[in-house]
Amino acid sequence: MARLPSLETLRVFEVACRHGSYSEAARELHVTHSAVSQRIRQLEEELGLTLFERQGNRMVPTSSGVRLQAGVKNAFSELSASLGSIKTYRTDAEITVSLLPVMAARWLVPRLPRFKARFPHINLHVKTAQSLANFKSDGVDIAIRFGMGDWKGLRAIKLLEEEFFPVCSPSLNGGRLPKDPASILSEPLLIDRNLSWRAWFRSAGLKLDRDIAGTSFTDTNALMEAAVTGQGIALGRLSFTGSDILAGKLVRLSEHSLRVSYCHYAVYPMSSESNPALVAFRDWLIEEARRT
Repeated sequence: MARLPSLETLRVFEVACRHGSYSEAARELHVTHSAVSQRIRQLEEELGLTLFERQGNRMVPTSSGVRLQAGVKNAFSELSASLGSIKTYRTDAEITVSLLPVMAARWLVPRLPRFKARFPHINLHVKTAQSLANFKSDGVDIAIRFGMGDWKGLRAIKLLEEEFFPVCSPSLNGGRLPKDPASILSEPLLIDRNLSWRAWFRSAGLKLDRDIAGTSFTDTNALMEAAVTGQGIALGRLSFTGSDILAGKLVRLSEHSLRVSYCHYAVYPMSSESNPALVAFRDWLIEEARRT
């Protein structure tokens, strides 16, 4: 049997392929750019193949690299599944995930049947809260957090970028929906206390000469329910309005989005990577985020 490259080297290769950037790969793996570059160079020398080529600022996999990436991805997926099925300890098959209530209700929970079908042996506990989980005292293994990804001492893997745009029920005003920012402003607005309508209107080029009034919410899930039931127009989030739009419960009123630098991340202590159940759940989260 031919000698295989190390799993760590193949992991570096897979992350570099996924990002198309050594720098981004280094950031996810918490190593230096040169460490990634050296690993890739060693792998190319070991295989006698060119795996990447530079195109502008990106490192694009060659045809050989694409074929190897597919094999490595499948191998890691199968390995994660196999490791996840080993119940050496009861706690290895139990994972507690912490996240915002709205992300639980509108993003995670609808996808859980796919997770249970693949990993029936992993018992998942969903813990919702507005505050950040304390991994040392709250019994949480992994969290989905919204921020810049710079939580000290924790590994953070980007899942979803975020942007905001107006949405409402298709039945609002008997189906006579506003077509532009000015007409949106004349309709009942549902206000997220954590997000500024004024910022969206300003980004859309509309200067406001008055304060925005309307029903306000501290809970985004309640806000979205108000929008679904035709009570007004809300700023929807790209991360979790897709299912309601596809189901016809909401319609998007403008192609203009307010883009933000904050993203949704999978966050966990680095030491937790020794838990195969957590690794399986983390990789599944990444996979679902790509589907989104």
